[in-house]
Amino acid sequence: MKRSNDKPFTPEEVDQRLNQCYDALYQRALELCVEHDSQIVASTMLAQALRLYKTILEPEEFDAMIGVMVETAASIEPYKTGNLH
Repeated sequence: MKRSNDKPFTPEEVDQRLNQCYDALYQRALELCVEHDSQIVASTMLAQALRLYKTILEPEEFDAMIGVMVETAASIEPYKTGNLH
């Protein structure tokens, strides 16, 4: 991950940016779950994420990323409520 001036971000800056993005998307997901069924929101977010990955990754990188998702699926923790709305 690099800035527009090609200087790479520090690991701390990357973590901060990832957390900011995660928090913003989580907040928006909660808002959407008030208006729509949680499965609709989740499936739409997943579809968009996969399209982004397909756009920015090489085909072999995309396939490897999907493999990691499948391999690590059992370790994903649900939100404590089980329902976002």
